[in-house]
Amino acid sequence: MLIAIYTGSQLAYQGAVIQMIAHGLSAAGLFILCGQLYERLHTRDMRQMGGLWSKIKWLPAMSMFFAVATLGMPGTGNFVGEFMILFGSYKVVPTITVISTFGLVFASVYSLSMLHRAYFGKAKSEVAAKELPGMSLRELSIILLLVVLLVLLGFFPQPILDTSHAAMSNIQQWFVNSVSTTRP
Repeated sequence: MLIAIYTGSQLAYQGAVIQMIAHGLSAAGLFILCGQLYERLHTRDMRQMGGLWSKIKWLPAMSMFFAVATLGMPGTGNFVGEFMILFGSYKVVPTITVISTFGLVFASVYSLSMLHRAYFGKAKSEVAAKELPGMSLRELSIILLLVVLLVLLGFFPQPILDTSHAAMSNIQQWFVNSVSTTRP
């Protein structure tokens, strides 16, 4: 997101707005799911987890959705935001943009490693080995609301873009004026 601010590109700025909203939704989903996982296992140590995919109904699948959405899965607002930032930034600073895409690769390795440790393989503790309660209707409805909002933002970002256009134009103009006064 910082690359968008650095470039001064209108497209990158609007991508940053979409990315902030999408990241807020996906991070909220991940934090809620972490809390639900802690409530069932009473630990945050992934070394004590494992094999939970078949033990808890819905929670692992929702965790996978939010982890992959955070990485910019197509069809989510995160993808739209990241794509707009990278596309808008590439015109101004192509080298930095290409380097920043490698950060997405490293993030995907981390996220997939986290999912693998927590949900796949053999259970690594007594608690993880037994059947655990699935998500309640209340828990599932909160998470599904976040899923729907992320997907809606991915397919219909235009209302947000229309709303933020005037503000982003002003910020871009301010940026252009400040940069032009500092150059010799």
